[in-house]
Amino acid sequence: MLVVIHYAEIGLKGKNRPFFEGQLLGNLQRVLDPLAAPKTVRSRRLYGRLVVELPDQVPFEEVSRRIRRIFGVAHFGRARSCAPQPEEIEKTTVELMTERRPESFGIRVRRIEKRHPFSSQALATRLGAAVQAVTGARVDLGSPDVWVDVHVLSDEALIRAEQIQGPGGMPVGSAGRIVSLISGGIDSPVASLLALKRGCKALFVHFHSHPFTSAASQQKVRDLVALLAQYQGRSRLILVPFGTLQQTLVQETAPGPRIVLYRRFMLRIAERIAARNGAHALVTGESLSQVSSQTLANVDTINRAATLPVLRPLIGLDKAEIIERARTLGSFEISIEPADDCCSYLMPRRPATRTRPAQLEKIERALDVEGLVEAALARIEEEEIHAAD
Repeated sequence: MLVVIHYAEIGLKGKNRPFFEGQLLGNLQRVLDPLAAPKTVRSRRLYGRLVVELPDQVPFEEVSRRIRRIFGVAHFGRARSCAPQPEEIEKTTVELMTERRPESFGIRVRRIEKRHPFSSQALATRLGAAVQAVTGARVDLGSPDVWVDVHVLSDEALIRAEQIQGPGGMPVGSAGRIVSLISGGIDSPVASLLALKRGCKALFVHFHSHPFTSAASQQKVRDLVALLAQYQGRSRLILVPFGTLQQTLVQETAPGPRIVLYRRFMLRIAERIAARNGAHALVTGESLSQVSSQTLANVDTINRAATLPVLRPLIGLDKAEIIERARTLGSFEISIEPADDCCSYLMPRRPATRTRPAQLEKIERALDVEGLVEAALARIEEEEIHAAD
């Protein structure tokens, strides 16, 4: 089985394109290798496209399901290879279309190797006439049932009569490492997915209040990370006990700015974890003005606690858009399962909506900030999460 993979954005990378192609090839090998005997799945770069060869007995439905989760793939489809001579290309194309039997078709020819003694237009006309004569299908260059794409290379021609949409984006791992703060709610898994789509490799961090609350949020997060691992492979989850720190803040600070204080401590702890793991940014699921801690003033105050960039992929999306993306990911039903989490633990009645950095810095000067951060870091747990089936 021959599968041709096309990318989009990677083609704009100039001299850096081989790096991104290599990352994409590696990701394809990772998800496809388990489908066949060792060393029987082969991949190669070929003139702006990637080609994967698999044993014929591998079910294409499973191949397709896995490739559709590989960021960087624009579209793909099974193809046939033949010698780059017009008669061989015609024979292979007619065989393929005889099997497909569409009512209408179009032929698109691209000569990657220009030294062949025929033009793309002449070959397309020849192939169209041959297919029409054998199948009786009509030629439609506007909206045919099947497009036949013929790519003529130096040593072979590739003929493809199907195009399956990929997820787009950039290959996971090509942009570097991030720490993604994942709560178990609706928003943060979607934010994580969008970061993966831009090429990030995520280390997931979950803040919980167990044993002061149930451990249900931790299991939810495991399930969510297993979903996201379908897109980036085996993933690491760090569980941070946050309840004791919250209790200290309740005892020593006023209730109004307390949620913003929580968030500032979360960024400090996440940043330490990032430094230990070579990550270059933090990712959160915040959407501007969705809740009290996400007003522009509070986002500014929260940001001042971090030195690393804080990426917020959902910042301009409303709740309906986020829910739609969560449903597509498959995370929505998990996220809405009831569970106590650190966001609802010790929540003040009237959280402040317009804090100022100087106000929070004054409060924190009376706290043992470093001691609270180190105490939380000393009790973290790490787990390895495999992709959900």
